Amino acid sequence: MRKSLLIVIILVSAIACFGQTDGAVDTVPSFVARDMDGKQFSMADFKGKVVVVNLWFINCPNCLAEIKALNEIVEQYRSEPDVVFVAPAASKQQELVSFLQKNPFKYRVLPDSLMMIISQFGRPDKSGEINVPFPMHYVVDRDGKTVVKKHGLKGVEAVKAELAKQFPAKRL
Repeated sequence: MRKSLLIVIILVSAIACFGQTDGAVDTVPSFVARDMDGKQFSMADFKGKVVVVNLWFINCPNCLAEIKALNEIVEQYRSEPDVVFVAPAASKQQELVSFLQKNPFKYRVLPDSLMMIISQFGRPDKSGEINVPFPMHYVVDRDGKTVVKKHGLKGVEAVKAELAKQFPAKRL
C-alpha cells in the first residue's frame, strides 16, 4: 500500500513538473554568458532597460535571412541608451569569428551558448526531447517583463512593433 502511494505521488509530481515546462519558455531567464570579446553579459545588469534577445546559430537559414533586418533595427535605435540587443548563439566562437567577418551582426553576440540556450530556453516535447525554436526573438521591458516572444520573421516584426511602443520618438 505504501509503495503504491509513493508511486502515485512520484507520478503526479512528474506530470505536474512536465506540465509546467511543456512548450516554449514564457519569460526570458536571467542568464550570464560571455560575448565575443570575452566580456561578461548578465541579464541582471540591464534592469531598467529594454533588452532584445535573439536566439540563433550560423547553420540556420532563417536566422541568417533575418540578420539584415535585425541590423537595421539596431541602427535605428543606435543612439538609444535604454535598449540592449543581445544574441546568444548556439555556434562555437571559432566558427562565429570567421562568419561575423563576412556577415556582420550588430547584436552583442554571445558565442558557445548552446548549453545555456538548451537549459534556459529549451523545453521538452511530448517525447521528452528538448526543443528550442530558431530563430527566436524576445523583448524584455524595463520592468523585466517579457513582452515579445515570437519565432522567425514574425519575431522581427514583433520586435519592431514593440520597440516603436517602448520608444515612440524613434518611429520611422
